[in-house]
This record gives sequence, C-alpha cells and structure tokens, in this order.
Amino acid sequence: MHRLELIGVEKKFGDKTAVHVTNLCLEHGVYGLLGENGAGKTTLMRMICGILKPTQGVIRCDKIEIGQMGKTYRGLLGYLPQEFGYYREFTALRFLRYMAALKALPEAVSERRINHLMELTGLESVRKQKLKTFSGGMIRRIGIAQALLNDPEILILDEPTAGLDPSERVRFRNMISSLGKNRIVLLSTHIVSDVDYIADKIMIMKNGRMIRRGTQRQLSDSVGQIVWNCTVSEKNAEDINRRYIVSNIKNRENGVELRIISDRKPITDAQPTDATLEDVYLYLTRKEQEGEL
Repeated sequence: MHRLELIGVEKKFGDKTAVHVTNLCLEHGVYGLLGENGAGKTTLMRMICGILKPTQGVIRCDKIEIGQMGKTYRGLLGYLPQEFGYYREFTALRFLRYMAALKALPEAVSERRINHLMELTGLESVRKQKLKTFSGGMIRRIGIAQALLNDPEILILDEPTAGLDPSERVRFRNMISSLGKNRIVLLSTHIVSDVDYIADKIMIMKNGRMIRRGTQRQLSDSVGQIVWNCTVSEKNAEDINRRYIVSNIKNRENGVELRIISDRKPITDAQPTDATLEDVYLYLTRKEQEGEL
C-alpha cells in the first residue's frame, strides 16, 4: 500500500491562483473530488501526476518527493485525463498495444492485460474496429482501459464518466469500487452521483480551494439540519425559489412540492429531512461563493 501526501501545495498561473494551499493525505480507497468546471480539480490532479509542478509545496509518495522518483513513480500511476487524445485510425486493439509499449510492459503481460480490460470495459466485440467509429462513451471506456494497463497502484481519473450512458455509468462505478480495495483511486467529477455510492472519502473544491472533506456521513453531520420539504402554491414557490436554494421541484395536485436547502426553517409548514450528498454539495459551494466558509 502506498501513501500520497500533499504538503502546502499551491499552483499559480501568472496572477491567477488555480489551486490554493492544499494539504492532503491519500491512502488506499476511492476518493471523490467534487467541484464544478473551473474549480481547480484538473490542475490538482495534473500536479499529483507530475505533469505540472506546484508553485509552492511538495507532493510525496511514501515520503519521497515524486519528482525524485522519476519512472518509479510513473510506473505506479494510471491516468485518464479529461481531454483524452487517441489515434483515430488505430483499432482498439492496436491502440492498447501501442499504449502498453509506451508503458514498457512485456508483450506477454500486455496481451493478458489487454484481453482482461477489453472484457472489463465491454469492448471485446469491437476490439478490431477503428477508434474513429467509436461513440463518445466507447472512447471513454478505451481511455479507462489504457489507464489500467499497467495495473496501477495509484489511479487518477479526471471526469471519467463524460459521455457514458446510465448503464455504462453503473458498470463503471462497480468497477471503480472493486479497484479501490487495494490501491489509491482519485476520481474527479462535477456529477454527484458518480461518487455518491462508491467514494470512501469525498473532497469538495470551489474556486481552487478545498472547502470540505470527509466521509458522506461526516460531511452531512458537519452542516447539520439544512434540508426541508414543503408543499406550497405556485406563487409562493416562485418567491421561495428566489430566496433559497431549491434542489428539487415537483408539481402535485395540491400545489408545488419543494426541497429547500437552508440553515433555518424556511416556512412554518416545512418539515426537516435528511441531507443527501447533493444537498451538502450545493449548500457548501453556495456558502463558499458567498464568503461564509
């Protein structure tokens, strides 16, 4: 088992701070990195992969700075970037063989891994088709396969479910959940459901800052009672929607049912209910935006 540590890590591009000072410790398990586009997730992951150097701070793997580890560290890594490049004229099989050669995998090992990953990602039947014929979801699957070729002990996945349909998403979540038992898996997304069921720990980023981290239960406990259900008239629903965060609206025969996120009881008839991860995420990111965290 490996241990990744980020100590005082910050990244600036000119006058813009993309990632503010961050301290993290990652051990085996699935870590969900939640944040909207532009929150700093990709920059943080690229630093962890050694593609970008921090402006300040240090990243260590097993107490050794990752830059000093060189190819040893790269051998531990599997990485699926948000913008995944590929050769359109290559077949799926040729592409994975090419990526295996770049990772310096022995031929016998690479063929076993490729066959296994074709099955795992559901691409076995299209292994000889050219990538230019693949749908967006299939391209993401071939990207996931290439990230797993070297059986990495540190797996970094940036927006991995982009373009996947609902059934592919479920298959992906199940696969990642099993992979996290004996390695570090860091998965970034702006889609809460991607990490809701599988992440052992969740980290929320906003404007380059790590605003909260912990298990889903810890995150929920940290915000207290913030979710309320009520049914109101259509006119009152419009007023409430302007004044509060409303995470769900349903039209009913007797009015409009609202799910309201608020520190205090929004109206007399509102009933408290348990917060989901999506509720917590909406609440914390709004608080950060308003400068209250």
